[in-house]
Amino acid sequence: MLLETNKKKLFSTFFKIAISVFLLYLVFTKISFTEVWSSIKTVNLFYLFLAVLFFIISQWVSARRLLLFLKEKNFNLSKKSNNILYVIGMFYNFFIPGGIGGDAYKVFALNKKFKWPVKSLSGIIFIDRFMGLTAIGILVIILGYDIFVKLNLLWLSPILLISGVLFSVLFVNKVFPSFKNIYFKTLLISILIQILQVISVVFIILSIGHQPLNLISYVVIFLISSVLSIFSFSGIGVREYVFFEASKLLGTDSSTAVSIGVLFSIITAGVSLFGIVYHFKDSEKYLEEE
Repeated sequence: MLLETNKKKLFSTFFKIAISVFLLYLVFTKISFTEVWSSIKTVNLFYLFLAVLFFIISQWVSARRLLLFLKEKNFNLSKKSNNILYVIGMFYNFFIPGGIGGDAYKVFALNKKFKWPVKSLSGIIFIDRFMGLTAIGILVIILGYDIFVKLNLLWLSPILLISGVLFSVLFVNKVFPSFKNIYFKTLLISILIQILQVISVVFIILSIGHQPLNLISYVVIFLISSVLSIFSFSGIGVREYVFFEASKLLGTDSSTAVSIGVLFSIITAGVSLFGIVYHFKDSEKYLEEE
């Protein structure tokens, strides 16, 4: 059973890395990497700093959302421990392909340290991700107003929005009833997280001296790429490919568009790297209850 699980994990990792490599190959056989690198080398450092800052804030808020779910189950992890656990999870997700994975690590560490049930912890991780996905869907529908107008489907926008939120509410009430009292609170937090990441992307766009008239379209594209990123390794490749294809549809410079995706990946990697501080230590000793 363990061998079969490891085989599945290795296959999944290989598949994601293969997708990332293939999509990067498609992108950089159509545009020059030199042009992309030139855009990155000449970034406005002040705007890039703001992009990094808002990304870090988004992750801090995201860690708070996870803590809220934990406390709702009476898993009283301290704020400091939760932050450490979260940054280790980011490190595992980005830098250890084929490893335990960031989400699985959180479940493993908390179960090992406090003997909290794996089933409950896994449910918390799932609903944490689910609320993030719900928030992305809401923002895509709202910010995609112009797209609905151009397609003469404006009437569809409120229907999708209402039905999507209704489905989300019913799903949580049915499958995770213990979290129904904090549903709307965590939904608002999830929307805030995505808005913070959107602001980060806007500053990335400004940092490379690109001020497109269709900025909202780029934001919608980024949100969509965030969902699709689960099919590649740490979102690498998918994000760049989506921005590349979007640039053709929007009539903007492809190398500049791809630079946006590359810079976001670099920022994610840089912030995730802080988890290495605890990776080579006994991270369990940092986990404490309040």
